[in-house]
Amino acid sequence: MQFIHISDLHFHRNKKDNKEAEKVLKSIKDNYPKHNLIVTGDITDDGHEKQFENAYKALSPFKGKVFIAPGNHDFGAAGNFYSKERAERFDEMLSKKLDQGGTFTGDNTPLVHVLDEDSTRVMLIALDTNLETTHFFDFACGEVGDKQLSNLEAIISNPENADMVKILFFHHHPFMHNNPFMELSDAKELMRTIYNRVDVL
Repeated sequence: MQFIHISDLHFHRNKKDNKEAEKVLKSIKDNYPKHNLIVTGDITDDGHEKQFENAYKALSPFKGKVFIAPGNHDFGAAGNFYSKERAERFDEMLSKKLDQGGTFTGDNTPLVHVLDEDSTRVMLIALDTNLETTHFFDFACGEVGDKQLSNLEAIISNPENADMVKILFFHHHPFMHNNPFMELSDAKELMRTIYNRVDVL
């Protein structure tokens, strides 16, 4: 089982501004047709409806093999101010249409996919690390949050999942330090939760 990971496609409203993102996706489709695709957020530039339409059109050829997580630009105007409307739009126009099997807004629990191929079982776990704030100075920061951490703990500790390869993915960088504008605020708590229990981050 093979995977390709990309991030920050930043689809715009105007198609001419999406040439590079579309070129990347076409190259993956043409050259790696058997690979699964993981896209870790900022799929759109500011969560505008037209941007989601363009993103879905470009990602739809990967349907059934694409797995996504949201970034702050998907959920916020200019990536700076959290918008519930944009967050719900992400679920309606991307998550639902790409058959992700759940939502990233509302209950805020990890989204899990299990792939079974050639006697290999892989569990993909997607998190929403958006900090739901309207404050300009901290919205680009990330946060897993207590509820997601608790649910993640239960998922990876479950003995029934012990035989699976576990891939955890999300948008905000867990190893970024000394940058109060972009760091994942509860990175240490996340690392304690997943230590020695997740195969790929």
